[in-house]
Amino acid sequence: MEDKAILDDYFHQKRYEQADATFMTLFAWQYPYEIQWAEEDNVLYIRSGRGKKQFWLPPFTKKDADFVKGIARMHEWFDARGYQFLMKGVVPEAAKRIHDLCPDCYDITPDRDNYEYVYLTQDLINLSGKKFRQKKNNLNHFCNQYIGNWEYVPITEKIFGECLDAEKTWYDQHDTDGEGDEELLGERHAIETVFNNWDALQAVGGAIRMYNKIVAFSIGEMLNDDTAIIHFEKSDPTIRGLYQIINHEFVVHAWSHTTYINREEDMGIPGLRHSKESYNPHHYVEKFDVTLRQK
Repeated sequence: MEDKAILDDYFHQKRYEQADATFMTLFAWQYPYEIQWAEEDNVLYIRSGRGKKQFWLPPFTKKDADFVKGIARMHEWFDARGYQFLMKGVVPEAAKRIHDLCPDCYDITPDRDNYEYVYLTQDLINLSGKKFRQKKNNLNHFCNQYIGNWEYVPITEKIFGECLDAEKTWYDQHDTDGEGDEELLGERHAIETVFNNWDALQAVGGAIRMYNKIVAFSIGEMLNDDTAIIHFEKSDPTIRGLYQIINHEFVVHAWSHTTYINREEDMGIPGLRHSKESYNPHHYVEKFDVTLRQK
């Protein structure tokens, strides 16, 4: 946590749109993804991964820092360990800089599974028009079916435990073989980390309580001056309209002053991709993988 001011300083140098450019993301996922950072000559380096499958994010630089030198330092690190050079989370601006640096040196490949979905805040609030008809229908069904039996509540320390109980219910519904899912357990650890550092991270959250029980919750933060980002959202999938209500109410109560909402990537999961696309994103934060071109 004592590193937060250092990393925030880099992330505030320009308007970043991606989840990787927030301290909360890196801090929450540092153990599941073995995230490390280093700073040298006003360049911030972030790496992740295990064994020989390690990667770096493109270097974050302060004003007048040397982006090209940052790339060279990455090459030195990979070469010294005998690992294949790999950068992930490379947004278009950085991809262009890398290509221009040496057009014949790198393969730059779209990483569609990690494109982030960005929506107009007012679209998520109003759900207007034919393109949102099904979302509106599910929302209305929930409100009519459970009238007087649900409420939206901001997340505070008083309900951290209840939210974790709701996450446990969600996990049990998705861990179908009962063997334990490493990715989902990593996410649980990340959520617990956020709860344990709530105020310091300046996290914002909202939850839905039905029949005196938390059944859905969402956690986010401000990403830049006009964009909020939703890091976690959990909802009981057996309750029709619950996903729509937590999405809608969280945006209405916490983020109505913003222009955009980033709801992060779909990880290539078909159902999640369908859900995120069905909310009609305004645009994507495109990401690329960068590898060395084979001679």
